[in-house]
Amino acid sequence: MENKEEQKPGLGSFLPVLLIGIAVLLFFQFSGSGSHPPVTQEHEGTGAKLTDFEFQSGPGEIVSVDTGNFIVKLNSQGGRIDKFYVKKSKELNVPDSVLKTETPEAQSYQAFEGSRGNGFDFQFHGYYYGDGASQLGDPALNKALFKKEGPFQDKDGVVEVRFRLPVRLRGQNLEIVKIYRFLKGEHFFRQIAVIRNLDKKEFVWGGPMFFRPFGDVGPSTEMAGGINPALHGRFYYYNGEFKSRMNTPPTNSILAPIGCGENLKDKPYSVYAEHPNSLHFVGAHSKYFFAYAKFLDTNNPQSQVDGVAIRNEIDPDGKRAFTTILNDFRLAPNTGELELQPAGAQTTGGHEYIKGIQQRNDAVILDQEIYYGVRTDESHAFANEALARTEFGSSDTDKEARGVIYTSSFLALFSKVRDAIVWVMRFLHVYLGNYGWVIIVIAVSFKLITFPLNQMQAKSMKRMSALKPELEKIQEKYADNPAEKQKRTMEVYKKHNVNPAKGCVPIVIQIPVFIALYSAFSESIELWRSPFILWMTDLSAPDTIYTIKDFLILKDFHINVLPLFMVASQLLQQRLTTVITDPQQKIMMYMMPVIMIFFFWTMPSGVTLYWTVQNVLAIVWQLVTNRMSDDGKTA
Repeated sequence: MENKEEQKPGLGSFLPVLLIGIAVLLFFQFSGSGSHPPVTQEHEGTGAKLTDFEFQSGPGEIVSVDTGNFIVKLNSQGGRIDKFYVKKSKELNVPDSVLKTETPEAQSYQAFEGSRGNGFDFQFHGYYYGDGASQLGDPALNKALFKKEGPFQDKDGVVEVRFRLPVRLRGQNLEIVKIYRFLKGEHFFRQIAVIRNLDKKEFVWGGPMFFRPFGDVGPSTEMAGGINPALHGRFYYYNGEFKSRMNTPPTNSILAPIGCGENLKDKPYSVYAEHPNSLHFVGAHSKYFFAYAKFLDTNNPQSQVDGVAIRNEIDPDGKRAFTTILNDFRLAPNTGELELQPAGAQTTGGHEYIKGIQQRNDAVILDQEIYYGVRTDESHAFANEALARTEFGSSDTDKEARGVIYTSSFLALFSKVRDAIVWVMRFLHVYLGNYGWVIIVIAVSFKLITFPLNQMQAKSMKRMSALKPELEKIQEKYADNPAEKQKRTMEVYKKHNVNPAKGCVPIVIQIPVFIALYSAFSESIELWRSPFILWMTDLSAPDTIYTIKDFLILKDFHINVLPLFMVASQLLQQRLTTVITDPQQKIMMYMMPVIMIFFFWTMPSGVTLYWTVQNVLAIVWQLVTNRMSDDGKTA
């Protein structure tokens, strides 16, 4: 008589473990790479006048600098970076489909504008809240007309541009100097911002002064083709801790009472400045890019940054994001001309030179190492270590900043495997010309490579299935004696030379690869706006064919096709690999695909395509296996 509860060999037992792995992975994915720190201070409107900075304004002059990795457009109006074009290269593999949507100027450079059109300010400002809230995104000094010096180039190929501006602040004469040093072939550059006293009496501001490096970077959530907020946010290293803030709309978290969230809805800003001189770096990241300003070490507390203020409500334009804080801002009486290193001088000793002049108390000198690049270890590295040591004092990139490269520290564990997969993707794309076909080829190749492991699992399951009648008798006979039942069960395993754990070995081996594949397909810039076939026009985004407006409690409901195909293939695969009569097990079997559809509904279509192809291959393989006898011949 046929035993209908017999489990057929196949991938059935593979699914629960994979689902557990996916659940853990997605938990880390959507929870972000850091927790929200407590709000320590709230600023209200002050009613202060915003005309304290007195300066000459007017249209500026544009200076272009090409480092090989990016093209920078500097503007003497504001002494700032007006445009920041990220050039297509081996590390910055910006897809052609993205470049086609850029401005004619960006297309001519084969580059992507990386500042969301806002540029980088590196600007001092007196306010960012209350009546001065606009200065968080557009400091008043952005309108000032600086005097340009350069560009100059030294023997190491470092290009330097300087800007100077005399200003009056509350009746006293100050000077602002901004120095930009661009290193050939690097994803790093140096920015030095100086504000100094020109008068012979002490300048006292009477509160904190603020310094804004830049706002949000890279494509917005919508531009990146994804809706996962964990991939867009701000981060900083403050008081010895790395923290990350996701770009989610402010809300009163239902988890806050149990310590798992932070109520931000009624708090316009989160301010962290109670530990002086402890802000190490601050930056922003998007789905593919990240940038940060690292404040280089100095022995003078006056030239160190004390904290950071973050705007909790997300600005759609990405301008009003965060600013840094200099507590109790004051400048000693002028002690003479500030002898900066001559423009265009050799870089030898440049870092140590700046550290030397930072000891003066009549000036605040912020020396910064700026990084902008793709969220990969490959990009976040110095090409010329000797030059990095000279310029920044070290050839080691910041290990703490690496915390933002991967969506979570969990995914970072599989970074080497992920990088290898991305390399294979690029290699195959040269020959196939479409990343959709690349994903399919990788799915088929992975199935072929792991075929022996799957066969080992299938044979182990088959041998276990053959022992099932004997094990059921033991379970029935010793139902009231667990110890004896366990003893008799192990005797059966030993007698037939069966190891129950052997079937799990293939699963343990394959799960790290599955997680690395997920990371590669969901966060690789190569898939950004890459079309496949038919309705799949962007492998980095869900394959939406129609959007229902104001659907029930949802603002928008997206109809996605691939997740439906994926779940259908999952159900068919389970029917082929398991025959279950127990009602509770049946419910569990059919609930798993339902749970998976929630996970996959908003995932990039490249990830869902890979999983669907894996399911189809598993179905075909199982059909063939079921028709074969133990000797490998077709039954």
